[in-house]
Amino acid sequence: MWQKNSGKSESEILQNLFTAYLTTSVKRRRDAYIQQAVRIQQMESVEDDIQYIQEQEAEEDMFRGLPLPMQLEDSALLYALKGINERERHVFLARVLDERSFESLAEEMGLGYKGVATIYYRAVGKIKKKMKELRK
Repeated sequence: MWQKNSGKSESEILQNLFTAYLTTSVKRRRDAYIQQAVRIQQMESVEDDIQYIQEQEAEEDMFRGLPLPMQLEDSALLYALKGINERERHVFLARVLDERSFESLAEEMGLGYKGVATIYYRAVGKIKKKMKELRK
């Protein structure tokens, strides 16, 4: 079943690095979403709408200018998040974005600590697998 990760073996170090990568990617995506939402709220006229569209196109152009692996990581993460079920997505995003503990999630969902931890690590595994599929 579930074992504590001591971070000493090569596979545990790799798992910790991947989890850190996922956490950072999701947090950056959240921050970009929040910034976009703030920009939309600040728009008051049609002229501002046109300016927003031009900015969004400029951002997309900048994204296209990035090296291919950087483009794939973002789209691969989105693809992977869409590929997991709603419960796994909720646990994963609550853990990564809201930085909630397994205990609070377990209480909310009516599960045990190990049950929520299993869902989280299963979601991480599925995300990792789907991202590898997309890269191939």
